[in-house]
Amino acid sequence: MGWVSIAHFLNCNKVKQLGISSEKIGEACVGSDEVEVSDDKTKIRRKENAPLPELNTERKRDAKAAGKKGGAAEKEPEEDQVVDGKVILVEKDFDNPLIV
Repeated sequence: MGWVSIAHFLNCNKVKQLGISSEKIGEACVGSDEVEVSDDKTKIRRKENAPLPELNTERKRDAKAAGKKGGAAEKEPEEDQVVDGKVILVEKDFDNPLIV
């Protein structure tokens, strides 16, 4: 039926850092336009069990993460990667992680 246990999200590092419970996650999802919560508030799924969006195979990451690798020469960002003068996305070659 497409339901995912909210307990699975408790394994995510960001959720661990927040220190929140599965009950809090369930409460936060109530009333969402994107997901629905089961009656017992232990599972969530996309509204009306909608299919997942098409997989985007382009690999991108933000410029801040690119700067952490150090030593790699950075290329000039594309125009559509700049918003308000800030780089928001850059291409990443996962086969050659030091090349940006």
